[in-house]
Amino acid sequence: MKKLLSIVLCLVFVFSFTACGDKKSEGELDVDVEYYAKLGQIADVDYTLGGDVDDAKKSLEADDNAKAEAAAEGEHVHAGFSEYPAGKYTVMSDGSVACCYETDKKNNGITHIVKYGDAYGFYQGAISTQVRDTMSDLGFDATERDAEKGELFFLPGSVGLTVLEYKIKDTAVLFVFAEHALSATVIY
Repeated sequence: MKKLLSIVLCLVFVFSFTACGDKKSEGELDVDVEYYAKLGQIADVDYTLGGDVDDAKKSLEADDNAKAEAAAEGEHVHAGFSEYPAGKYTVMSDGSVACCYETDKKNNGITHIVKYGDAYGFYQGAISTQVRDTMSDLGFDATERDAEKGELFFLPGSVGLTVLEYKIKDTAVLFVFAEHALSATVIY
């Protein structure tokens, strides 16, 4: 009886894993990349390309203050607003999102939005072939290449990174990989 019960439990265990499908591995996303790219946004990020730089800074600082309060209460969050020059750009970041603008053309608004980690329905660490294949199943062709010098100015020490680049209307979406694992997503 114990053996039969053990076998049944093992089968239930095995079938429970096979029933848990990952939509991303099936070529489907929970997020419409094209829709957000045309809006100049990354899903779940409150900033838009061309948006006001001062408003973005206030928001990033407020998000950082909220994270600092959560950290003080013992929650594990990454806090630390920073603003720094990077070539002809200025980068403002709260550690999970960065907004960039051309320093001498601040009035033109945000030129790049960076989401570190999960973005557009892909999780941090997703492998490049998974992202490429999923996007291909959705009808998007990628340019897969090594990151160009200075292109990833918002990632200090960005050496040896690869990117998948997608052109959607007048917007470019870059998925940035370190050793083939997704580390950041950029829209510009």
